[in-house]
Amino acid sequence: MRYFLVFCVLSLPLITKAQLDSTYLICRAQPIESIGFRDLLAMYRQRDTLRNHRASGRMQLRVNGQEINPTDTISNLYLASLDADFPALDSLYAAYLLPDVVAFAAQKDSLLQHIRAKGWSMRYVQAIRNLKRQQQLNATGRSQVLLSFHNFNLAADVGLYFRGRYLRRSSRYAQLGQEAKSLGFFWGGDFVGFPDPGHIQRFQNSAALIQKYPLLAFEFEKYRDHYQRIYATGRPENVQDTKQLLVALNSLKVGRICACSFALIPPQHPPLSDSAYVAADTRAGWVYVQPSAGNGYYYALGRWELAPKK
Repeated sequence: MRYFLVFCVLSLPLITKAQLDSTYLICRAQPIESIGFRDLLAMYRQRDTLRNHRASGRMQLRVNGQEINPTDTISNLYLASLDADFPALDSLYAAYLLPDVVAFAAQKDSLLQHIRAKGWSMRYVQAIRNLKRQQQLNATGRSQVLLSFHNFNLAADVGLYFRGRYLRRSSRYAQLGQEAKSLGFFWGGDFVGFPDPGHIQRFQNSAALIQKYPLLAFEFEKYRDHYQRIYATGRPENVQDTKQLLVALNSLKVGRICACSFALIPPQHPPLSDSAYVAADTRAGWVYVQPSAGNGYYYALGRWELAPKK
């Protein structure tokens, strides 16, 4: 009996871990002792996912009645990203991503030489793409990702030509893909569900990107609700990349401060402000989040936890 009890105690962490779902998070209300500038920005992004992601414009940020301002580069990057409807992510994060952007450019030069050595005509028809263009492509069905490697200057679209005419479909793209993979690219022809044989990228998927560059998770969080819907309704073989992305995002958020899901009855009169506003009171346990366009609400402060499996 004693050995059985010891076994149960030792197995408890494993059982508890097995009962959690690494693809879903919940915000658990609990006392919060201190809040930093980036915590406020993260809660703004979390709650603003319900409001069409409009630009924040000027923001007011307060903790326990005191206005706080950014003191580090990361916070200023996040503020710049929130301040525009379509931030130029390739330039915003250029210094951060520089090693891989430079390596990707060298890979592209190598691929061009390899293809031209075959006697084929090839051009890069697009590399950098802003978020406005990304939304246009999604609206017309020419893309199915809300945030692309093109937006970070880590992908390119390739055009093959014959006698000056662009080849929209050709068996040559399969050969292009093999050449690209031999040089370390990931090829769009291998994509499940939406193959894109004229596309190459530096990383296998978005999960791999944010695992190497965690700051970029802030940009993907904007579309979390979209990723959750894809994962919940998609066929398992078609949503592996989405699952990996959610797991990667969640691994960075567990234990961080959040604004719990259901709005509170206002504990005090909301502040009068025409700008985006985030105010937290650690003593009373609430945070007030007001987007630049729309109503503000109070939420209980808490921390992110992995959700129990259903």
